[in-house]
Amino acid sequence: MAFIRREHLVMAMRGMRSHLVKDRLQSFASAQHNRGLEIVSYDIAGHDKHTSVEIARFVFGTRTKARIRSGIKEYRYPGMIEKDGVVWLGHSVFLLVPERATELRNYLESKGVAYGAIRVRTT
Repeated sequence: MAFIRREHLVMAMRGMRSHLVKDRLQSFASAQHNRGLEIVSYDIAGHDKHTSVEIARFVFGTRTKARIRSGIKEYRYPGMIEKDGVVWLGHSVFLLVPERATELRNYLESKGVAYGAIRVRTT
């Protein structure tokens, strides 16, 4: 198990492009003080477009528009990153509470996607 100190987290985030990701990560790490978390990263073969789209929909959600008599209705299906206990760190990399990490790992396994996970703890 690796440990992440809050002050090291702040230093590591200096180069992040999005202040929203940085703020959410700091807030999440502070709220999870001294709790076990997991970093999960996955990799999809570049030629497997179908699986890539399925994973993207699961992770980021999807929106569908349908024509209705008087106009257009939008249906929104939230993804994994909108659930509590999930922070998107970057391309295919997430910081999650154990329950969400299990959910993501199980989904990736069901699709035959390679992934790696490491347990961490904020201090």
